[in-house]
Amino acid sequence: MFRKTPFAVLITILIGATTLSAQAQPKYGHMNLGNLLELLPDTKKANVAMKVYTDSLSVKDSVMTKAFQEAYAALEKDYNAGILTPVQAQTRQEELKKQQESIQKFEQDAQQMAATKREQLLTPILAKVEGAIKEVAKEKGYLMIFDTSSGVTLFAAESDDVTALVKQKLGL
Repeated sequence: MFRKTPFAVLITILIGATTLSAQAQPKYGHMNLGNLLELLPDTKKANVAMKVYTDSLSVKDSVMTKAFQEAYAALEKDYNAGILTPVQAQTRQEELKKQQESIQKFEQDAQQMAATKREQLLTPILAKVEGAIKEVAKEKGYLMIFDTSSGVTLFAAESDDVTALVKQKLGL
């Protein structure tokens, strides 16, 4: 009887260790974040808002450019007609140069404003998705979840596609 007890204890320990090592295996998941973002209604709304915003900047740029072109054409016409003195021509050229610099500055600022607006629109969406991903990882025991849309992963052992789980968390 004494001999059977240590053997039974050894078997129990080995089975327990095997179970623990099976549970201790890290789980990895993957998903295509870009594809998921395209499915979200919030992303579609943000894209519409972004288009409206960039279109308004383009309209302003077009108005400024058209005004510059008209002023340039008027200067050229007046200069060729000989109604401008050299001082008047130089003054108007300097005004046109300032106007052109103003257009260039606006175009640079518009790029920055568009980037800021895009970040402002996408930050809450990304936070919501990140929260859902973290919940899935915690609930399902994933050590890491990789984004396959970035194309950075050079090699990955087999992992689970968690897209459906995250979509479920987001109510899609």
